[in-house]
Amino acid sequence: MKVTVVNGSARKKGNSHSLVAALCEGFAEDTEVVSYELQELKGSGCIGCMSCKGKTERCAIEDGLTPVYDDMHESDVLVIASPVYFGDVSGQAKIFIDRLYHIFTPDFHDGLNLEPGSVERRRFSRLKDGVKVVFMTSQGAINEDLYADIQDRYPLFFKYLGFSEIHTIREFGDPGTYPDQHRMEEALEQARKLGRQLSSEGIKG
Repeated sequence: MKVTVVNGSARKKGNSHSLVAALCEGFAEDTEVVSYELQELKGSGCIGCMSCKGKTERCAIEDGLTPVYDDMHESDVLVIASPVYFGDVSGQAKIFIDRLYHIFTPDFHDGLNLEPGSVERRRFSRLKDGVKVVFMTSQGAINEDLYADIQDRYPLFFKYLGFSEIHTIREFGDPGTYPDQHRMEEALEQARKLGRQLSSEGIKG
């Protein structure tokens, strides 16, 4: 099983990185993990050139994100981790997600109303069959109602893009700010369990 990890946090000792580390703990020893720190890469946002809908099958922009997408297309699992900044994923993560638009085939609009996960839907995606995505967010706020819309919006797009499974892990409360109320340990255990689950499924596949 090959896994591409994309971390949208600039803080290498932050909560997002802790979630990724816990997920990787659950992977089998022979899992190939390729990890990228978006903060360290020079990547441009989508420029709406539409080249990926006629001239090319990949994003036409050649920059620091190009090898990330190359690895993603060869992987069985894509992991996207991000802190919540101003009610959304980080700017670094948003740029990466926006350019996933290249995954859609030119006629993708024809598949938007199809049942998620259907064979027909996958025909409108450039992903290889069976690719899974893990979407991990960490927020400083302890209130679950805050920023809950993130958990609905992004997984919906991942379904449209053709990922076969979408797994989400959401961490509440910064341990430094809420030492008695944070739910970091709960999220870390969820991540470890998911890592073991994905490895088990990879072995069966």
